[in-house]
Amino acid sequence: MVNEEIKNLLLEAANHHKNGNLSALEEILKKIILIDPNFQEAYYNLGKLSENKKEYQKAITFYKKSLELSPKHLNSIINLTNCYEDINKINEAIKLIEKACDLYPTKSEVYFTKGRLLHKKQEIDKAFYAYKKSLEINNNFDLARLAMAQIEKNRGNFKEAKKNFKKLIKSDLYKGRVYYEIIDFLDKNEIDEGIKELKNFENNIDENSDEKIFLYFALGKMFEKIKKYDEAIHSYNLGNKCKSEKINYSINFDEERFNYLKKVVKKFISMKNSIGHRSCKPVFIIGMPRSGTTLIERIISSHSKVFGCGELVFFSSFLKKLNLTGKNILEDFNNLSSKNFSNIGKLYVEEIEKFSKKSKYITNKLPQNFLDLGLIKLSLPNAKIIHCERNSIDTCFSCYKTNFTEGNYYSYKFEDLGSFYLLYKKQMEFYKKNFGKDILNIKYENVINDLEVETKKILKYLDLPFENNCIEFYKNKDPIYTASLVQARKPIYKNSIDSWKIYKDSLKPLTDIIG
Repeated sequence: MVNEEIKNLLLEAANHHKNGNLSALEEILKKIILIDPNFQEAYYNLGKLSENKKEYQKAITFYKKSLELSPKHLNSIINLTNCYEDINKINEAIKLIEKACDLYPTKSEVYFTKGRLLHKKQEIDKAFYAYKKSLEINNNFDLARLAMAQIEKNRGNFKEAKKNFKKLIKSDLYKGRVYYEIIDFLDKNEIDEGIKELKNFENNIDENSDEKIFLYFALGKMFEKIKKYDEAIHSYNLGNKCKSEKINYSINFDEERFNYLKKVVKKFISMKNSIGHRSCKPVFIIGMPRSGTTLIERIISSHSKVFGCGELVFFSSFLKKLNLTGKNILEDFNNLSSKNFSNIGKLYVEEIEKFSKKSKYITNKLPQNFLDLGLIKLSLPNAKIIHCERNSIDTCFSCYKTNFTEGNYYSYKFEDLGSFYLLYKKQMEFYKKNFGKDILNIKYENVINDLEVETKKILKYLDLPFENNCIEFYKNKDPIYTASLVQARKPIYKNSIDSWKIYKDSLKPLTDIIG
């Protein structure tokens, strides 16, 4: 029975929520808990407020208390799962959502969340089953159908992927996203029809919707494919404008992050022969996104002695497991001691060996690990580093044409993109100066022009014998999860070199910065 004082506070809370007075709402909820420490709804709503502020640890504490008082509260389970995901505790998130599946076997959304987490962890067979279960419960759950089609695309089952995507084209909810995913499988007539459909649909989508962003990027790709380049750049510009307005990126943090890591390297570089974990298994394939990292990993991972893990998490995320005292990652960099590097390296190797213990090498091709290169080499002195380089404008413009699933927030304005590219060059110059002998630089254009020579160069660096599978990488059946997944299943082609020149007149804001 809710007492009168709490009833009045709840009315007050409802008014604050309606008027957007979230700080006042938070204070009311805390007052309610002081009166009744077992008022579950207050903990749940405090969790939501903390989650919205991205204060995930606080949110986790509140959701846990909510579940302690009401163990079957589905929204608390779902939101706690999302918070674990946000702090990259995927295994904890999966355990929790599996509990929800047991508690609510007829709820399609819990199976979908389970599938999404497993998909993120690259356990795609389990993810596919979870999505399928979600659809069995609710055959109209289009998001689950979309995810299943994406898995078929990851697997290289393009005919099956196209068939499933086409079932979703009628859905107004995901029309833009579906066309963005399916564009590589459409012929000219299908593209013409798709353009008409998307243009008709354009004005029916909310300006702030993610679908609007997908729609413009899909139109850009379609117009480019049929060589209508003015319409293509116009669509890309609209897509990037919509995306950038949702992100509000600033390069300041990336610059500050680099300055902190430079200090770490300068502080510990003299100890590099006596610190860190000595495993030789890790291979990092780094560079700007869209610089050829997927191609290089496919070449390497087609070797019998190599296991390709795709894009694993940022190396620096392993700092969280050390329980350093910093309030954020920059403070954690400051608090590093020489003993920490061995622990970070050991934790990383334990993580990648979950994928394969037998392989001589295990690759991580998250391009942006160039940001953590100093930390990587101090923690894993024997790690192999393959740095992919590509024509600067081709690289940047290819980023601009991509609606990334997450991250790469600098990609959606030419000014940000150009500035970030210069920062990347500056960082790589610093790391080459300090670790140059340990870094193999591979130029994308050289790989395209002479695949066998460049493949042998990479294998020599890895001290591996040549295998013909490496130059027939497109026959590799392993799943691919990156924006290059279609291209990486084809033999080498050369039309990606200097492709920016078609758009030369439209790229001046970018070329003025990077030259």
